[in-house]
Amino acid sequence: MIFFSRLWLCAALPFLGMATGFCADLGKLLEPVGGATLGRPGASLDRPEDLSGGTGPARRSEAAPKAPLAHIIKTETPQILTELELVQGIQSDLPKRYDIQGDLRVSLQRRWMPLQLPASDFFAECVQLPPTGLASGMNVIVRGVSGGKIIGEWPLQIKVELYQKVWVAAQRLEAGHLLEQGLVTAQPMDILRETVPPISVEREITGFELAQSVSKGRPVTRRDIVERPLVKRGQFVDAFAGEGGFSVRMRALAMEGGAAGTVIRVKNLDTKKEFYAQIINENQVQVRF
Repeated sequence: MIFFSRLWLCAALPFLGMATGFCADLGKLLEPVGGATLGRPGASLDRPEDLSGGTGPARRSEAAPKAPLAHIIKTETPQILTELELVQGIQSDLPKRYDIQGDLRVSLQRRWMPLQLPASDFFAECVQLPPTGLASGMNVIVRGVSGGKIIGEWPLQIKVELYQKVWVAAQRLEAGHLLEQGLVTAQPMDILRETVPPISVEREITGFELAQSVSKGRPVTRRDIVERPLVKRGQFVDAFAGEGGFSVRMRALAMEGGAAGTVIRVKNLDTKKEFYAQIINENQVQVRF
């Protein structure tokens, strides 16, 4: 029995030695690596901030540098764009966009905050205007230029006044009356406030007939007057027809009325035929061939 026990022990000794060596090697493999942190996902030897062991606060990354500010041209005498200067710029630009005659006045509907200019010069351009034309109230876009550079484009609400000398009724004018000296006077008036444009004093209206009544102090418009008819419908006239040295005179009836130079229909009283003739004066018409 003792013999067999010794024989088993001798056979098992090599295997026990291998197991002991394997356990020793396994223990070394399970030892933590020096400086590494256990339990922190993503820890890396290549990232120094991951080697702190997790005991201190996380290190913040450096902030990205800010983009440089836009280059601002500085002058020795910096200028301020005031509301008055802006209005003057708009007022100077509008006559380039419209056919304006008279005293133009512009103002802003909202308060303007002063603006620093890069240079001492400034001018304004109206880059967007209403398609309806010049009016008392307008929404526009104005571009500001200073120092040869565009400094901004601003949507603005502006009030526009255009003063011209127009004919104004000195007293109440009744329909059917002829306009004479003393019935109207020349006065400056904001024509943009009127729905129908008043008649400028540059146009002579004496001798015209009033188509409708006009109150005292109101401007006279194109709707208020008509050319005085020299010939009225149903009036008898002398009609002249001629060619070369030959002429014929006949009595005719005006089928239409009109002012001097108007071509109207007339009827020959003898033949009852109608023809066209041009009004010469209050009693004469000339047949045109």
